[in-house]
Amino acid sequence: MKFGFDGLKGLHRWPSYWSKPSVFLGRILRPLVASWMKKKRLKIAKASRVASQIPIVCIGNIVLGGAGKTPLVASLASKLQEAGFKPGIVSRGFGGKVKSLPIEVTEQSLPRKVGDEPLMLKKRTGCPVVVCRDRARAIERLHFHYPVDVILSDDGLQNTGMRRDFSVCVFNKEQGIGNGLEMPFGPLREPISAVHQMDAIVVSGTGDPKEMLIEMGIETKTPTFGSVAQMAYVYRSDQPAILRSLDDLKDHGRFDAVAGIASPSRFFEGLQKAGLMIEEHAFTDHHAFSVSDIAELSLVITTEKDAVKLLHLLKEPFWIVVLDSLQPEFETWLIDGLNHWSVRL
Repeated sequence: MKFGFDGLKGLHRWPSYWSKPSVFLGRILRPLVASWMKKKRLKIAKASRVASQIPIVCIGNIVLGGAGKTPLVASLASKLQEAGFKPGIVSRGFGGKVKSLPIEVTEQSLPRKVGDEPLMLKKRTGCPVVVCRDRARAIERLHFHYPVDVILSDDGLQNTGMRRDFSVCVFNKEQGIGNGLEMPFGPLREPISAVHQMDAIVVSGTGDPKEMLIEMGIETKTPTFGSVAQMAYVYRSDQPAILRSLDDLKDHGRFDAVAGIASPSRFFEGLQKAGLMIEEHAFTDHHAFSVSDIAELSLVITTEKDAVKLLHLLKEPFWIVVLDSLQPEFETWLIDGLNHWSVRL
């Protein structure tokens, strides 16, 4: 059984009924959806291991939309490097032209080919990054071409062809779980009961994750951790080595703030809280910018994810905001688990 949900992945906003109680058809079909997802979970558990000596950490979500997975992957990759690991990253390459053949991402890769988030991860972390719709093939490529000792999968919790050792589900405090129903009647990619099969849960936007889960109607014994995002620093597109504080930009005048992410409002609010004067320019998630989109813009400030697409469009230098995801307790838990991973084989 296969549902055509791919077209929903680029939604800018949830349909209004995803935040309302279930309709009759949703109640009738829900057991069918749950049965289908249970079979998918069984396939995931039986997936073949591609790299027998390398642990796979899958960071995804069960709620459609921007939960903060990619910033978490970027931060985690940096922390793993500091801890002495050699991480590699695999991604589907959403928004690019990646199909069944693995493609290695370089800093010169085109976002329209490999996707904006994989290119951002490559530039941010320096880790080897491979994109492919078949994540098992991407893992295989990393394993045979790079001396990695841990692989991070950006998204892919529902991917049935990838064996993983640590499944990490990310929720977003502001987003919540809507009406708690599975697609297409609600925003869930699979039943909420899937949290009990995760190795860890990260709730972004809060320091009290367990309380936030309870408010969403979720109670679980799965280890749960909080994550807080912050605008760490900015740099100019033609001077990437010179890192500045957002405070340094307060007297630069009015910026054209550009965001093609899942929640542009969070980006705009962060800039305003930092004291910047901005004109908001919101686009859909993974938006493919054109010359007409930026024709009237002057002093631009944007996200790392959007910057990789604007780099060759904007003639004048622009400012790029780097978002840090802070989750020290989760990182300590995962690094400890990785250090003991061989013992659990």
